[in-house]
Amino acid sequence: MNSMTIIVTYLLTSLMAGLLGGTAMELVMWLIARDGWAKGNMIVALGSLVTKTRENAFRVGAILHAISAVGFAAVYVMLMIMLGRTHLPASLVLGIGVGVLHGMIVSLMLVWIVSERHPLEEFNEAGFAVGLTHFAGHVAFGAVVGAVVGLSPL
Repeated sequence: MNSMTIIVTYLLTSLMAGLLGGTAMELVMWLIARDGWAKGNMIVALGSLVTKTRENAFRVGAILHAISAVGFAAVYVMLMIMLGRTHLPASLVLGIGVGVLHGMIVSLMLVWIVSERHPLEEFNEAGFAVGLTHFAGHVAFGAVVGAVVGLSPL
């Protein structure tokens, strides 16, 4: 493969992995939250951090989440390339492992820092259930990114 093909493959793989991983993350979080065990909509919470209101929060949150998912997927993919883990099952295992670490960091930050400073009262209390929901979502993200990388021509 020439360098241009490698770069284009990397970018397309990151884009696909990010969009599919972000969708999987949102699906896992929705499945956990739909029974009322953990309340809150992550996309609205993210969007309202920027807008400071519920108005347009979903649209802004969805855009920010998609951009972030692709950006984080690019980091995951680069890590897999650097470690030589771009084939299944190694890419899947590494994706899950990085998702666990990423999920732990985000969950702790969310529960300890972000929720206290959130502009909407409904998102001011993020307990164990919300943290665990985000953790599971990030593990799903890592698994999907790992699977996409493993199936890609990288």
